[in-house]
Amino acid sequence: MTRFTIALHNRTLQLTREGLGFIVILIGVGLGAINTGNNLLYLILAMCCSFIVVSGILSEMSLKKLSVECEASAYLYAQEPGSLKLKLRNHKKWEPSYSIRVRAAQARQPFSLEPEPYFFFIPSGQTIEKPVMLTAQKRGHLKISTCRLATRFPFGFFYKTKTIPLQLETVVFPAIHLVKLPEQSEVGLEGEGTVQPRGEELHAVREFQLGDPLSSVHWKSSAKTGNLRVKEFQSQNLQSYTVFLTLTDPATNLPIQAEVLEERVSEAASLIYHLIQKGHEVSLKMEESQSPFGSSEAHLLDLMRTLAFIGLESEGSP
Repeated sequence: MTRFTIALHNRTLQLTREGLGFIVILIGVGLGAINTGNNLLYLILAMCCSFIVVSGILSEMSLKKLSVECEASAYLYAQEPGSLKLKLRNHKKWEPSYSIRVRAAQARQPFSLEPEPYFFFIPSGQTIEKPVMLTAQKRGHLKISTCRLATRFPFGFFYKTKTIPLQLETVVFPAIHLVKLPEQSEVGLEGEGTVQPRGEELHAVREFQLGDPLSSVHWKSSAKTGNLRVKEFQSQNLQSYTVFLTLTDPATNLPIQAEVLEERVSEAASLIYHLIQKGHEVSLKMEESQSPFGSSEAHLLDLMRTLAFIGLESEGSP
């Protein structure tokens, strides 16, 4: 059902179902007063009209002098909820605000807030915080510059909204999915969703402990220190992998389609994420560049930030 809506400057006024019923009653009372000339009906009509006027005044006072601030993490993963702290401040000296809902305006990327932020009572001169979950659907740069404050206060006849500025910027990493990790014996060629392992290396030399095999004793170091020392290699389950990501079609040498690009980026990000979480060293290789190997959290974030903007250079990195 299409509802009657009035838009003026940065405010909109939408008639609710309850408001529509009230106006129908108001029209009926008015027609009855005109036809019968009953003074009591005229009084009821005047009272109903005053309800509408009072509703507009109180809702405007409730929306007046409010500001919204957001505290979001520096990054999110696409299609996964991330924490967001929403702060609603009432700058009025005396008047509190009631029944305020905060709705983010549309951005270039689709997103959702759950649950919808609702503030029942905001005292004058105070700030109320609400934790919500922000879910972005696509990777890239998420920037929200405005939001809408909405209220049905006090009688619920109208749904009034007000648009105010909001500063929220974050980076959305590619979506992470469950993927089959490669076996140690698998060696991939450059292409979509392939990895190539790198051999084991000496990790450290440490003091001999009960149960260590004698074959791992580092005799030169033991002779220098006078104590048995053993060679410690990276675990047999820990390897170094190169994840290949191609952005062009080998047959035509043209950039791949957007849908294929998103699939490949998501698959590469998923491989990198799960491999690093298991302690493996990972490098990302593309046609013209290759990142160094690493297994740290900072290395993971660097690779995810790179993948977040592949093919979206026009958006830029915040």
